[in-house]
Amino acid sequence: MQNAHDIALLLARFQFAFTVGVHIIFPAFSIGLAAYLAVLEGAWLATGRQVFLDLYRYWIKAFSIVFGMGVVSGLVMAYEFGTNWSVF
Repeated sequence: MQNAHDIALLLARFQFAFTVGVHIIFPAFSIGLAAYLAVLEGAWLATGRQVFLDLYRYWIKAFSIVFGMGVVSGLVMAYEFGTNWSVF
């Protein structure tokens, strides 16, 4: 039979695994969208076509939201490091 410390450790591991699993989505999207936005702005600067600027302005909103969510989930992860894993 497991004692309370082992159960608490297992639950902390599950919590951290879930947090990391959710968090990694946001940096991945941020990196991809940043590259896409750089290409769109470069295409707009090179050609001057309005469609590239319109696409850039559309996707910059999504990038802002995804980046902000990544920051928030990263702060949660940092807090979990301090509370769940400070003894290690």
